[in-house]
Amino acid sequence: MEKVREVIQYKHYFDEFLLKQPKKVQDKIFKVIEIIETFEMVPSTYLKVITGTKGLYEARIKLGSDIWRVFCFFDKANW
Repeated sequence: MEKVREVIQYKHYFDEFLLKQPKKVQDKIFKVIEIIETFEMVPSTYLKVITGTKGLYEARIKLGSDIWRVFCFFDKANW
């Protein structure tokens, strides 16, 4: 699938978070990142605006009954 946007991380924070997760969770996180990068309209199941903010989103990763949320935003080129 062709990318419509690129996900980049800020400094080392995401890597530190990712490496603390079990392999199954890491795989799911990468799947959600792939969805964000390839879908023009990302379902709110995976990416949801945070109410009361301007341009702040949460990437939502669900595995079983567990949910992880990663804060993110779009730069002006991808807005």
